[in-house]
Amino acid sequence: MVANESGDGGEALAAALLAENDLDLRRLTELLNRAGFEGALSWIRAEVVGTGQVGENVRCHLDWEGDDPGGDRPDSVVVKLASSNATSRAAAAATRTYVREVGFYRDVAAEVAIRVPAVHHLSEDRPANRFVLVMEDVAPAEAGDQLAGCSPERAGLAVDAAADLHGSTWGRTDLVELDWVDEPSAARRRERTELFRAVFPGFVETYGERLGDEDLDVGRWLVERFDRWQESRSEPQCLVHGDFRLDNLLFGLGPPAPDLVTVDWQTVGLGAALGDVAYLLSGSLQPAELRRREPELLDRYRARLATHGVGLTPADVERDYRLSAPAGYAMAVIASQIVGRTDRGDRMFLVMARGSAAQTRDLDTAGLV
Repeated sequence: MVANESGDGGEALAAALLAENDLDLRRLTELLNRAGFEGALSWIRAEVVGTGQVGENVRCHLDWEGDDPGGDRPDSVVVKLASSNATSRAAAAATRTYVREVGFYRDVAAEVAIRVPAVHHLSEDRPANRFVLVMEDVAPAEAGDQLAGCSPERAGLAVDAAADLHGSTWGRTDLVELDWVDEPSAARRRERTELFRAVFPGFVETYGERLGDEDLDVGRWLVERFDRWQESRSEPQCLVHGDFRLDNLLFGLGPPAPDLVTVDWQTVGLGAALGDVAYLLSGSLQPAELRRREPELLDRYRARLATHGVGLTPADVERDYRLSAPAGYAMAVIASQIVGRTDRGDRMFLVMARGSAAQTRDLDTAGLV
């Protein structure tokens, strides 16, 4: 059976999500057996975890019947499902986020150097805009916190992970043959420009009073130059995460957990490598700290990329990094207007916009566009 403990409500929602997706005790036992784990489940205690805006994550604590013949049965797994919020599900359908994540784990996760959760089961129902991912529960680990930021040491670990993803997929032009990978085109850039311009007034109405004039001026500049900004950036070089920020990073707290695991692959696609790096750093370190640490972190990224046979010059890295600075602002504007609102989501989008705006000013991105 599935335990449904009262309390903060997370367990009740978790049980409802599992039931809605026909993931009862028998079905989860079947899926885990197919993944190679022997035995039958006797009990599941489920709770909602994570801070995602477009999907739901349910941690399932597992009790098994009898002894473990293989010695490898998991004590828990994480089940990722479509959002319970209708607005967020509609946004996911429009942007194909569920299709991307399932496609990534199915087609390329085993080929990339970045550490991601092991997947025990995946399935999708595209017409119904639903999916099921049963994944490794990485432990002992803690998720990064977009609102709190992180230490330079953790930022360095994340920079290494970005370089591993980018370096192991550099120049993979064959990836456009996968149906979930969008081929970059002028038409897609135009669509994104029109979308940003359409939703920016709503962003100002929602958050304008909590942002300074300098931050809003970055948005107004993007409204005018969004198309030129996109055109000025490097052509897609590799697979990029697309939402590479602290909330999507799990930091290991000791063995057997690895130092860093990256989750939430709903925005993955081909892109310019430094976009992930600028996006990460603008939302992880305070502007003054970032200015001090940028040179060493970018050198670290370039050196790690070189271990994959990718040789970028310091000038290449600096230019693409500067041009990528508004990426966090663009994401904050667009995402905040198409997903369901939450209190934490509002605070997160403000952190993203402020950090990216400061980075854009500090690096004089406008001078390059």
